[in-house]
Amino acid sequence: MITFFHNIRTVARYEAVTLRRSWFFRLFAIGSFVIFTFLNIGLFSPIGDESWELVSIPSSVPLINLYILNIVQSIVVIFLAADFLKRDKKIDTNEVLYTRPVSNFEYITGKTWGILKLFIGLDIIILFIALLMNIISKDMSVDLVSYLQYLLIISVPTIIFSLGLAFMLMQIIGNQAITFLLLLGLAALNMFWLYYRMGSLFDYMAFGLPVFKSGIIGFDNNQLIVNQRLMYLLFGLCLVMATILTFKRLPQSKLQTTLCYVLLFLSLAGTIICTKNTFLIYKRNLNERKLIIETNRQFESQDAVTLTDAKIDISHSGGEIEAEAALCFVNENKTGINECFFSLNPGLKVKQVYHSGQEIDFKTVNHIILVGLPAMLQPGQKDSLTITYAGSIHEAFCYPNYTGNIKDNPYMIEMLRVNKRQAFLTKDFVLLTPETHWYPVPGLNYYPDNPARMKIDFTNFDLRVKTTPGLVPVSQGIMKKETEIYTFRTEFPLTGLTLAIGNYLSDTLTVDSINYITHYFPGNDYYRNEFSELKDTLSLLVSGIMTELETNFSSEYPFNTLSFVEVPVQFYSYPRMSTQTRAEIQPSLVLLPERMATIRNAGFRKQKARQKRRMARSNTVITDKELEVRLFNDFIRNTFISGENFRFVNGNAVNEPVRYRLSPSFYFFKNNFYSHDYPGINAAFESHLQKVASPLPSGYQGMDRVMTDNDQANLILSRYSFRELLSKNPASDTIRQVLTVKGDYLFNLFRAKAGIEEFNDWFKKYLDDHRFRSVGIEQFNNDMIEKFGFGFYPYLDNWFESKELPGFIISNLQVSEIVVENRVRYQVTFVASNPEPVTGLFNISFRTGGAGPQGGPGGRGPLMMPGGGRGIMAISRQGRGMESADISKIVSIDSCEAKRIGLILDAEPRAMMINTIFSKNIPGQLIIPVNEIGRIKEGTKPFTGEELLPSIPDYGNPDEIIIDNEDSLFHISRQIDNSPLKKLLKINNNQGNTYLQINNMYAPEHWQPVVQSSYYGRYILSAVYTRAGSGNKEATWNAIIKDPGYYNIYFYVGKSVERTMVRGRAMGPGGRGPGGGGPGGGGPG
Repeated sequence: MITFFHNIRTVARYEAVTLRRSWFFRLFAIGSFVIFTFLNIGLFSPIGDESWELVSIPSSVPLINLYILNIVQSIVVIFLAADFLKRDKKIDTNEVLYTRPVSNFEYITGKTWGILKLFIGLDIIILFIALLMNIISKDMSVDLVSYLQYLLIISVPTIIFSLGLAFMLMQIIGNQAITFLLLLGLAALNMFWLYYRMGSLFDYMAFGLPVFKSGIIGFDNNQLIVNQRLMYLLFGLCLVMATILTFKRLPQSKLQTTLCYVLLFLSLAGTIICTKNTFLIYKRNLNERKLIIETNRQFESQDAVTLTDAKIDISHSGGEIEAEAALCFVNENKTGINECFFSLNPGLKVKQVYHSGQEIDFKTVNHIILVGLPAMLQPGQKDSLTITYAGSIHEAFCYPNYTGNIKDNPYMIEMLRVNKRQAFLTKDFVLLTPETHWYPVPGLNYYPDNPARMKIDFTNFDLRVKTTPGLVPVSQGIMKKETEIYTFRTEFPLTGLTLAIGNYLSDTLTVDSINYITHYFPGNDYYRNEFSELKDTLSLLVSGIMTELETNFSSEYPFNTLSFVEVPVQFYSYPRMSTQTRAEIQPSLVLLPERMATIRNAGFRKQKARQKRRMARSNTVITDKELEVRLFNDFIRNTFISGENFRFVNGNAVNEPVRYRLSPSFYFFKNNFYSHDYPGINAAFESHLQKVASPLPSGYQGMDRVMTDNDQANLILSRYSFRELLSKNPASDTIRQVLTVKGDYLFNLFRAKAGIEEFNDWFKKYLDDHRFRSVGIEQFNNDMIEKFGFGFYPYLDNWFESKELPGFIISNLQVSEIVVENRVRYQVTFVASNPEPVTGLFNISFRTGGAGPQGGPGGRGPLMMPGGGRGIMAISRQGRGMESADISKIVSIDSCEAKRIGLILDAEPRAMMINTIFSKNIPGQLIIPVNEIGRIKEGTKPFTGEELLPSIPDYGNPDEIIIDNEDSLFHISRQIDNSPLKKLLKINNNQGNTYLQINNMYAPEHWQPVVQSSYYGRYILSAVYTRAGSGNKEATWNAIIKDPGYYNIYFYVGKSVERTMVRGRAMGPGGRGPGGGGPGGGGPG
């Protein structure tokens, strides 16, 4: 036995020495030392970037080092492992081993251990460099255990599997080049295609496997990590054993052969078991989601009661809860019911159901509880039930329409993938949100045939919690402690109840009768030191921010408390079609990630240092208190008011509001409009009413070369009706864009018919009068008729069912000075027509002269971005949200109708902006510069209002033949990529199928359609462009010429940007603007 291990050590030592002398390994090792030294200095040291997303959680230090190193290392291992059999043939390198009595088992095992030891040693050195930076950093603590954990989780299985596979392939194929090709192909396939398939089953290098470790709960997916990584570790050992048995040397002893077969069998059996467990984790989630959807489909047409009061008594022990829920409900349906149903998380099992103190029969269908009532419950009648239940939580229930695929809706901190969790139920920590249905809820969490439908009940909650000593529960309402029981009683009806349990510490700040409470874990209140100067002014800052919020939403904050609760970083809510509100925001409560790890500007110490350096460079003097005020205000606004995340997901630009916006507190959690016929109408209301002005428009669309949200939504709605779109379960970014357009259209319609100020004032009061109540859309329609004599219900069919869009042509803009009441004012007139068969509307605003060259009082124009050609592109939010002071007029035009519009302005207009909202016009924001201002004779009566024209003007010119790039007579050559590999992997490149903004830095290889307001078009102001080539990319205009003769031929060639305007400031010469799609527009494209 001693000789056995001695031989293995001898081979391993010799192999390690041989590899260390290899220039290939030396270059790799030296390169790794240099690169990772600078990488760690740049990421984690005080002189580096210290991105808060990485430094906030200490386990990210070893993770990001081994994550990057493992990718390169797995490729290097392939070359070294496949190379040793070739080296064996050289007498001068391995003859010393062949002269010794070394068996195949000892030889291959020694080779494997030698290579493994060498690479693990390299990993340890890299981790030591990372540890030094970890210790030096002022913002990080040290998690020593995670260094060892990630070494075992990431590096060891990858190296063992790579070695075993390389050994086996060399034995089978015997050709080093082919082996390299196959193994490199497998590595590339893993990184680009396999890593997200079947729950990361094929991800041998842990490229996409979520292994992020929380500082609160540690690893949250232990079962998946252990089984998936053991699977590749054991499979690698299995391949090593197979290599030993097939290795072409002298036969070894029967004992070692037997041992090899036993180890082969055990490792193969372990591989099969771990593979099965990994696959079952994936399959179990899919099956459960499928079962939930099928069950919901059975009950989605059944009427549900409305929950008015709930008294919940819950006991937490280990990984389970036991609860009793006393529920009071009312029948608000139009017909009586004799059976009611409730939805409860399928991990919780019902024990008994009581009615009036008597146990009654019930039936469960998966997560549905069916209870027969003793008597028919008529409309308006109330009743009550008590349900006892116990168990755990199944998270697949929360969002059954999502598959859980890590590639869809990726959740990442920098390049590190984080597991997405919707609930936690462990012995040390609990987080249960309303989405988990941890208490019985009447109705369904998801309606398969109507995914935009959502049942919202405003309920009074009374909660009693018993948990392990040392843990503190947190929930909404007034908390009291009675011996070992914590009680919570809500002051207002809520849309749902959240419960968190942990070793929380709390701080409270009372400002203007609102209690601001922070619940955090010990040691995570790092922000205290960074805002030490704000102790005497914090109340004023908080009061000012809340006042700003209330002004933006034209509504008071409806609750007496606002709690900020720290939760593990893995908590993540999926977007829903039925609402724009995420689960991170609950009534009077915000769930923030531990140490605010996913919030970029939460690294206050580093931000403060950067600001000071910036001030020093610009010779600006600022006190620490002023700097802290600035940092605090920026953080609050970007996190809770108007922040947005702009990122690329799977090659597509996605722009989403941050998950912690407080806007739902001002509408979604206090008002609800519902309709069974038009689901999604509350989400459309919500999208409009919760809109706030951002510091910059949605993710700098002009800079990032993507279309505005409004234009993207209109292109989608030109192909699908709202109902059709909802049935297709679109992406979250798509549904958000469409809901915004649909909501903006409805509210602009209301304002157009009722009057802008009149509707705004009435609707604000209407929301306050119906606070914490659900209002049917029919009732709201009747109230509108009673107040304004206008009903919108007839418009809803087209709003929901039709995919026909109006189209507007704006022409003949004229601006003249006019004297009105002894004051010089400005008469604006233009003609607007809608040739399409559906009614449409648009709103008008102006950029007017004043204090600056392009702005001033009343000059609330949108941000201007450079466009290709002669014009500019604008992004406007006019007409969004309850603040509509930027709108001068809203115009409604029926189908096939034209109007002459007149307005009187106090200030000199520089440009007129038409926001077509919901139309065929692309861009939907038309910017028409005012190039000339005339004069009107004194005594001329000013024209304001709308004048219906007898017919739509003829915008054509009989002496012109115009072929636009949107016409069927225009053709461009398309290059088709017939790559078999791309077809196999289903990789589709963008070949100019979608509109973008022109990119002046990089031209595409194909003909790319682009939109700008400077281009020509009936509705779509577009052109196509491409980079210079060899002449194989053609654009062809075909014209039908009826009469022979001589014709002058013109075509449009765009020039580079000549003008950039940002916030009303212009640079460089101006260019001619568009005519809104009519004859005054740019040249044909």
